[in-house]
Amino acid sequence: MSGSLGWVGDSSPDAATWLAPYRYPDAGPASGWPADRFPYVLRILHPAHRGPDGKAQPVTWAEIAEARNVPLEPGMAFQDLSGFDDPCATVDGLFDAVYAHLDDAAHGLFWDGWNGFLDQPIRECARVREDPTGLSYQVVRATRPAATGAVRQRTPNFWWPTDRSWCAATGIDDMHTLVVARDPERLAAAHADPRFETLLYRRA
Repeated sequence: MSGSLGWVGDSSPDAATWLAPYRYPDAGPASGWPADRFPYVLRILHPAHRGPDGKAQPVTWAEIAEARNVPLEPGMAFQDLSGFDDPCATVDGLFDAVYAHLDDAAHGLFWDGWNGFLDQPIRECARVREDPTGLSYQVVRATRPAATGAVRQRTPNFWWPTDRSWCAATGIDDMHTLVVARDPERLAAAHADPRFETLLYRRA
């Protein structure tokens, strides 16, 4: 991933307190995450691969659905579509392109459990928890260009701009990223970007 955007520890939890009422993100069209603030949902489907290691070719969710004769529904999980569960597919530079569409990203949360999976440790950060028994997250802020020691190889599990007009989320074991927004125009350019496979809809 390029060094255009990175994430460093934020010593205050204040930027993240607004997310306290909202738990783990849910991709379903009728989901309440967080439907009271954001009626529009862009679901970015993470690319899968087929073939042996070293020769694997990318394959879209739509191609999998066609091959299995399964309708691709807005809230469908990858394992339900494909018949197997493989969260390991990656595409270099994918989130550089996502960041380009969401270039006002300012704050975020990394799940505490990533630890050694991060390319850089998150230092001097505040921590927040969903509830007394829920998941714990490290509070971060965006830095441009990516500062020395900034996390760059992984996006936060939650990230949003200062005005909170949208929020992006990738669940810990999920194979999609949700971007919810007040305005569909904010999501339209990413939806039209041919580098992504996306579903765009309004929740009832």
